[in-house]
Amino acid sequence: MVVAGPGAGKTRVLVNRLQFLVSEAHIDPSSILTITFTRAAGTEMKSRAQELLGDAAASVTFGTFHSVFFNILRNTYRFTSENIINPEIQFNILSEILMQKEVEILDFRRSAVTLLSEISRVKCGKAPEEVSSAVLSEELFPEVCRLYRQRMNDLRLIDFDDMVLRVVQLFSERPEVLRRWQEKFRFILVDECQDMDPAQYKGIRMLAGNNANLFMVGDDDQSIYSFRGADPSVMQDFIRDYPGAAVIHLSTNYRSHAEIVDAASKVIAENENRLEKEIRANKKKQDDDRPDGSDRIDIRGFKSREEEINALRDELKNHKGQLNERAILVRTNSLVSFIAEKLTSFDIPCRSGEKITNPYDHFIAQDIFAYLRQAGGDMSRRTFYRVMNRPYRCISRNAVRGCEFNFDELEEYHKYDVKTLSQISKYRRDLAALSKMRPYAAVHFILNGMGYLSFLRDYAAKKRLEYRELKVMAEEMKERAREFRSFAAWEESAEQYRYEIQKIQQRGAGNSDQDAVTIMTLHRSKGLEFNEVFLTDVNEGILPSDKSVLKSDIEEERRLFYVGMTRAEERLHIWYIKDDHGKAMTKSRFLRVICNEKDGNSSHVNGALRCGVYDHER
Repeated sequence: MVVAGPGAGKTRVLVNRLQFLVSEAHIDPSSILTITFTRAAGTEMKSRAQELLGDAAASVTFGTFHSVFFNILRNTYRFTSENIINPEIQFNILSEILMQKEVEILDFRRSAVTLLSEISRVKCGKAPEEVSSAVLSEELFPEVCRLYRQRMNDLRLIDFDDMVLRVVQLFSERPEVLRRWQEKFRFILVDECQDMDPAQYKGIRMLAGNNANLFMVGDDDQSIYSFRGADPSVMQDFIRDYPGAAVIHLSTNYRSHAEIVDAASKVIAENENRLEKEIRANKKKQDDDRPDGSDRIDIRGFKSREEEINALRDELKNHKGQLNERAILVRTNSLVSFIAEKLTSFDIPCRSGEKITNPYDHFIAQDIFAYLRQAGGDMSRRTFYRVMNRPYRCISRNAVRGCEFNFDELEEYHKYDVKTLSQISKYRRDLAALSKMRPYAAVHFILNGMGYLSFLRDYAAKKRLEYRELKVMAEEMKERAREFRSFAAWEESAEQYRYEIQKIQQRGAGNSDQDAVTIMTLHRSKGLEFNEVFLTDVNEGILPSDKSVLKSDIEEERRLFYVGMTRAEERLHIWYIKDDHGKAMTKSRFLRVICNEKDGNSSHVNGALRCGVYDHER
């Protein structure tokens, strides 16, 4: 096992190992299996192997865990691509099960993605009782897991988790099949082994067999995919399971300057469940003088997210023509979308390698727009049905007889219900008031004066969701409204942003044809590097996430921060905010060790960085 830290050259190690096996040890290349975790990594590795091995590289098997294991299933069970479930069928199966269990979820697709990830953790070895579902109750979640797996079996469909689990089962039940594949793959190389889940590790161990020609490269400090079942302790298991194996440490970081490496090392050293290692920077401190005199690490606090965004704008506008070398890394996809929208409005081109969630597709945004359309004269039944009981007003759908609604008709239908009549009268007055307001005031009135936040609170309690997350989404919509003088202008901007999202994603994360800053989540940034990196919103409740309660969760969040820090080559910005929509925020606990803080006081660290709250003007 090769324990290789950030910027140590893991891919180079694997490619040169391949060259050694084929050119020096004269191993038949067709007996070599090289496993990567993404198709892109496999393609890059195969390309680099061809440069060294020529035609011999074509005989080496390169693949992801899922492609390799599916090939085994295809040869044994005659599975085809039609047996692999697609997302739409997954959603349909979940929808049927939830309807059967009389579970109503308003934002179904978003919740379904979360639920499938939770089911995946169960498949990868967790007991249903060990997984805290964000969508279902602890009584219902195990039953939905069981019904989902049963339905998949009935349809003879498999997902990515099943590919691994079925191969492990196959190897256990049919030793002759296992022997055949052991004879085929006598030498196994695994990249990013810290991302393996226990089932994948078991499958690889079975495949390696008694020959144990197993060569794994990874870094447990960069294991950040527990939501997919990844378990960094697999690397510790390897040392225990193969006590005679060599463990080699690649301890030199060839990517980042010394101050960045030192700060990142201090952060990750706080984790207890890790292999001990010491990472050194190839770029020495005496070589670190910057021509502009700025610090290698810039830690700043801002009074609000608006000030943070404005600071981003100013920094990036100073580097027009060099945006390709810069990246903004954030904790959540919603922050990717928020920052991309803001920078687009500043005429700063962006790119992203992941699917950007359009905030205007969220049910809260659509509800707010429905109210604003009504205030502007939209009397359509469809718009009315969307918000007529948000908050609950006891209005019956049967009160609308045609394609449009009117208040006289509503009052006539409910004329014997005094309480509902009162609600309808208030509804009419509220829309009249809305029609005279600018967007920011109008959204504030919808949330507070019309009771929409109360609806969200009740909805969150009913669906076992986090009310704060829904409230933050609503408050973010209010912030978006601030810069528009009319709803028509805001609606036009929202449509323009839908078009901009397509352009941002078409540029992709690795396409350098157009000068653009990369915006992505910390998870997506793994394996990449940039001249200058901005880590924004490094706050308690965001990084680490407020959902991270257990010690193991906090350690993974710390690894995620470590990955973000070590993407930077020349300069690293770590920013946090003091206020989020009226909620007081504190900087992340992960910053304390960098700033050498005691009792909340900041100080210089070796003269390399400064910590504290910066005024926007400064």
